[in-house]
Formats: sequence, C-alpha cells, structure tokens
Amino acid sequence: MIVDGAVAITLPGGCWLDDAYHREVRLRPISGGDEDFLLDAGNLLLPAHRATALLARCLESLGPAGPLTAETVRSLTVGDREALLLHLRRLTLGERLQGVVDCPTSDCGEKMDLDLKVGDLLLPPYEECRRSYEAEVADNGSDYSVRFRLPNGADQEDAAVVARTDPQAAAELLLHRCVESVTGENGEPVETLPPMVADQISDLMSELDPQAELTLSLTCPACDHTFLAPFDAASYLFRELDGRVKRLYREVHLLAFYYHWSEAEIIDMPDRKRRLYLELLEEALTEEAQQ
Repeated sequence: MIVDGAVAITLPGGCWLDDAYHREVRLRPISGGDEDFLLDAGNLLLPAHRATALLARCLESLGPAGPLTAETVRSLTVGDREALLLHLRRLTLGERLQGVVDCPTSDCGEKMDLDLKVGDLLLPPYEECRRSYEAEVADNGSDYSVRFRLPNGADQEDAAVVARTDPQAAAELLLHRCVESVTGENGEPVETLPPMVADQISDLMSELDPQAELTLSLTCPACDHTFLAPFDAASYLFRELDGRVKRLYREVHLLAFYYHWSEAEIIDMPDRKRRLYLELLEEALTEEAQQ
C-alpha cells in the first residue's frame, strides 16, 4: 500500500522501540539524491555500512517513529535489512532481477542466465520474534544453556571491518556479540563457547532469521549439476546502482541544458518524474528535427 509517496511494508522480524514491538515500516524509492550520495560519500563505505546509510535515507518510519536514525537501522536484524533492500530494489528498479552465475563444476564453468522476481525472494513474516532466545545444546555429553539474540546491522558492520583481513575472525566476532550468556550443567557461567555449541547456535540463528541468508537452488543446463548459490540483496542492488552512474549524470546534463534547472533540483526529482521530462524532451527534439 502506498501512503504519502511511500510504501507500507511488514518486516519479517521487526524490532523493539521503547519497549514496544513494531513490524510496520514506510519505505520510499531511491531518489537521484540518494544515488548521488552513494556514488560520492557512500562509495567509500563497506557494503554493510552503505546499506545502513541508504536505508536510513529511504525509511520514513518504523511504527510510530520517524524519520529514522542510522542507529535505529543498525538495530534491525540482518533478515529485516535484506528484506528492506529487496523491497527498495522493487520500488526503484522493478520486480525482475537478472544476472549471470557460473557453474561451479571445474570441467564445466557454463554461464547461466538468472531471471528472478523480488517476490520469490521475500519470506512471509515470522510466526515468533523475541528480543532474546534460549536454547539447550549438547557437546560431548555436556549440556549447555545458551541465551542469544539475532545478528543485527551493527553486528554486520563490525564483522564486515574484520572480514576484510580475517573472515573466520569476523564470524567468531559476530557470534560472540550475539551470545548473551552460556551456562553449564552446574549453572556456572561458561566463558568460552565450545566449537560444536557455537555451530549449533549459528544454525539456530539461521533458522530463526531465514531471510538473512538466501540461497538459490540452481541446475546447470549444460552438465545437470545442481548446486546452491548465495544471494546477497545489498551486493546485487549496489552493483545495479553503480551501473547507473553515467545514466544519472547524462540525465542531469540534458535537463540542465534544455530546462536550465540546477543540478540539485534535477537530482532531487523522483526517478519517474525525471524520466517523464526526458521522454517529453525527446519527443520535442524529434518533432523539431522533422520540421
């Protein structure tokens, strides 16, 4: 549903603000100003930080709160952020997603064309969402009680910095941030999480927030090999937006040249409005050339 130029969306997870749980947000399409930001200052950011900056610009409200700060966007779970980026892509560039994937089989390497729909990648709202979860897990005959929360944008950002040099340390950092407490059978706190326990908690996090890690089940048409390919909404969207650089500034050049509007005025226009003026300009120039 569109409200005041923005679309009302239900998050798969949701979050708490001032002890109240909220799932409803309002999201607007990416504007020329947002693209200009991403191509300038935003281009210096890591993908996780870039996603935070973009969502903070385009999210108009979360429950009764709005406009939203970057800190609020960082508090959203990874799955909610992925869902919002998919919705943002649909609002700005449409429903269909296209790309190319290489078959991972060493003696094949066939390039496969992908043609997906945003709606196929969006999961329905989860049945149950909590601030924290508790689980009983076992390792080598010992039982542990673990209290944890789901990874959010702040965890994602910090892990992304570490992942530039040590991906394994980044995964460990993310888990360490999300595990709130671990106790053994005697009720005493456990300082170091056993590896098998850590793996089980990571699996539980994935089960509780499935939107956070999307995988595509694909079959190579050349060798019939079936494999899984991860789909990252942020990486996909930013590649598309980066490819629109020349188009955006070409549009600014043409409209400024013929209409004498300022760069800021043109960039701040909604994408559809800017394109409408360009179509009208093209029609006028074609008619003029035919006279």
